Amino acid sequence: MVRGLPGLGRRLMAGATVTAAVVGGMALSAGTAQSAEHEHATTQALAGSGQVTVGSSRVALNQPADPYIGKVFPDANAHLTGMYSAQVAWPLVGIHMALLPNGHVVSYGTPPGEARQGGFSYDDWDPAIGVGTDAHLQTASMHSYDAFCNSLERLPDGRLLMVGGNSVTATMIYDPATGAQTMGGQLNRQRWYATVLRLPDDRMLTLGGGNSYNVDAWQRPDDNTTVATTPEISNGTGAWTKLTGADSTVAFGARDNRWWYPRAYVAPDGKVFGVSDDQMWKLDPSGTGKVTSLGTLPVGIGVSGSSVMYAPGKLLFAGGGQYNNGSSEVATNRATAVDINGTTPKTAETSSMRLARNWLNLTVLPNGEVLANGGTRVGTQPGAANSTYDSEIWNPVTGKWRDAAKAQRIRSYHSTAVLMPSGSVLTAAGGVPGPEDNLNAEIYYPPYLFTKGTDGRVRWANRPQITGISGSLKYGGTVSLGLSDTRKLSSLSLTRATSVTHSYNTDQRRVPLSFRQSGNTVTATMPANANLLPPGSYLLSGVDTNGVPTPAQMVTIKKSGAGTVTVYAKDRTAADLTGPTAKVRFPFTDGYLKAGASLRVDATDPHGIAGIELLINGKRQSSLRWDPAAKNGTATMTVRVYDKLNNVTVISRKVVVDNTKPKLRITSAPANNSRLRAKVTIAATATDKVGVKRVELLVDGKVVAVDKKTAYRLVLNPAKYGKKFTVQLRAYDRSGNVVYSAKRTYRR
Repeated sequence: MVRGLPGLGRRLMAGATVTAAVVGGMALSAGTAQSAEHEHATTQALAGSGQVTVGSSRVALNQPADPYIGKVFPDANAHLTGMYSAQVAWPLVGIHMALLPNGHVVSYGTPPGEARQGGFSYDDWDPAIGVGTDAHLQTASMHSYDAFCNSLERLPDGRLLMVGGNSVTATMIYDPATGAQTMGGQLNRQRWYATVLRLPDDRMLTLGGGNSYNVDAWQRPDDNTTVATTPEISNGTGAWTKLTGADSTVAFGARDNRWWYPRAYVAPDGKVFGVSDDQMWKLDPSGTGKVTSLGTLPVGIGVSGSSVMYAPGKLLFAGGGQYNNGSSEVATNRATAVDINGTTPKTAETSSMRLARNWLNLTVLPNGEVLANGGTRVGTQPGAANSTYDSEIWNPVTGKWRDAAKAQRIRSYHSTAVLMPSGSVLTAAGGVPGPEDNLNAEIYYPPYLFTKGTDGRVRWANRPQITGISGSLKYGGTVSLGLSDTRKLSSLSLTRATSVTHSYNTDQRRVPLSFRQSGNTVTATMPANANLLPPGSYLLSGVDTNGVPTPAQMVTIKKSGAGTVTVYAKDRTAADLTGPTAKVRFPFTDGYLKAGASLRVDATDPHGIAGIELLINGKRQSSLRWDPAAKNGTATMTVRVYDKLNNVTVISRKVVVDNTKPKLRITSAPANNSRLRAKVTIAATATDKVGVKRVELLVDGKVVAVDKKTAYRLVLNPAKYGKKFTVQLRAYDRSGNVVYSAKRTYRR
């Protein structure tokens, strides 16, 4: 795939792995043939980003891009419910989505611009460019492989393994770095709606699935000839071997459509725990395999519920209940927590969601909470009453759900949700079939990305950042993380990079890390057990003591050897989390004023100034005019200057309020009505408890001389004026209070 150097560069850096960030003296042309290693390294040098092996030298890290953080005005309740972005166009209905190691998102499911089934195109979205059409690049299928309703997993080399789907027995290996596509080994039977799972030893395990469009198999519960009851295993690039000892109708049978995307997770003991409808089971992939039935959930999820491993060995199952997307079962709002850390799973119903949801998506967040978004009461039926626009968030400590923001579009059957490195959640697709065919996306920003200030306004939160990494990024290793400042972290975790379709985010898990902190350096210990942290790409993020998460850095953990970290491409449009540049101007003297005086504020900001507020001793004023009834003494002045993103600059200080006029006395001057023939000096004294600012000489009401030094002496030149003129002195104190002397008339 050649699109000229800029497009080629963006594609290549997805898979680039280098041990140094600089490759000099290289140039690419569209017609040059090179090795993959040479291409990736060269692109790394040109783009300034890519995957870098973590070692003893500190790797400087960029922050992940996001189209809206610090770039749009927050909703009034965003600190409580979060908020959704504006709806943006998406090139296709992203029925399948995966977060790539470079922070891009690959999606597929329909032809570009068409709401019809067919996975013959792959879209690559680069958040660093934004949300316009130029942020997307499509690659067409090169081998007539139809990825619609398939399953996807990352291979150890970063390529994507696609299994089954509409090309029912085929597998295909897609390289998002280059767009290259290679057909893999043939499966032993059709695998439409199958699950593929990467094991701790890097083998690929395929579970369930059935014949193409076999959605009504549940209506023939004892006929398993059209479903895949026997798992298969492979290294992902070679032949597939049937695990004949793991043949199971409990886990993968036609009854209740248990074969339909089994919800499977690598368990802490290295085996695979799964749920199919209401059936819990465990698969031992060693030898020819073995499946053990482990009982049932309190309430089944059907094929339309969702799940997540929110903590090691602890899973949440919620919603669902349908046998297929066209059946008439009403969704449940119930949820179940399952602990699989022991020999037998322990189930406990947690609180129910406020809304019943089929085809929801559960997404674990960096703080350990779980977002539920989208869904319908019944399948793909139309109508607002059937659709769930409101989101909810589950807290694993309290077991309670709370309301979150409302989306603009229905996200139901065939919808997807992706936790992004920025901490936002990309929500997209839904439809094909309806009730809406969504060639669009919205991005959800959880409450932890916002803060409400003492001024009562909501703004984007100031976040700690992970700015560098070094050390041993491997099982049992220790890594050193540099932070942008010294604020304390309360948690540090790794969250598996998303691969989602049909309400199932494959092996989605959050793994807390043990760590210690000294100033702006964090030392973290990686898990020694690959069963807890299977090889793959993860989002590394911390949460500070105020509950604000860092933007995540993408790390890739390998079965053996040093892992890598992604140096992201820089955001094309920088976030603005800084208040305006502002300076308060006092009427006469900095820090001094009188009742009723008006302040002036000079302020600039790239996004423009939205407003300026004055507070006196914490009480907001209606303008920048000081309280006309203010008494003498000291007061606290607070000026808040807002830009159009609600960022604020606060200037607060003690000021002196003085309403008393200075005292002024002429000590030497010609007598009133004198005739002046030459220059004369008028001397005066002026005193004030806060200090005299200046004394002025006025002739016929105009200032002709000023003296700012004590023992005030002002020179009068009568030759400059008419035959008769009036002279007067005027004195100001530092607060702007003014006093005048008596007028004297002179002639020349």
